[in-house]
Amino acid sequence: MRNILRTTALAAALLAALPAAQAATQNYSFLGTLNTIQFSGSFSFDDSLLAVFDAAEPLLTVAPLINFSMTYNDVGYSLGDAWAAPDVSYYNGAFLGLSLSNDAMTFVPGLSNASDAYVTDGLNTANVIYAAVPEPETYAMFLAGLGLLALRRRQQR
Repeated sequence: MRNILRTTALAAALLAALPAAQAATQNYSFLGTLNTIQFSGSFSFDDSLLAVFDAAEPLLTVAPLINFSMTYNDVGYSLGDAWAAPDVSYYNGAFLGLSLSNDAMTFVPGLSNASDAYVTDGLNTANVIYAAVPEPETYAMFLAGLGLLALRRRQQR
């Protein structure tokens, strides 16, 4: 009985010490080819800033970008090169893509998901491929899990 109480008290103390769930910075990379020239880059945003874009469409949410970098035709572009305030769009929790215009191209988010997203230079259009970049904690958990599996296998031998 004493062991159960001690274990329960320890578990309660550990749970109380855990920080409250917080929104995180989301990082994405992207790439594509426009006019036979490859472009690639990355951007990030704080998902706690996601807000309803239009009261008539409450499932559409947007968040401003924190960071943006891109290379196209050996020229680098950053957040400061955007013509207007860039943002990311979500619909009912699904990532739609990036909304950004600069001297090189315009990013247009998808209508139903990110596979509909595209870029255009005013004359031509091309698909853009987005990929979420895992946070360092994800890698740490993955490595810890691999370590536990290796330890378990070693104990079985």
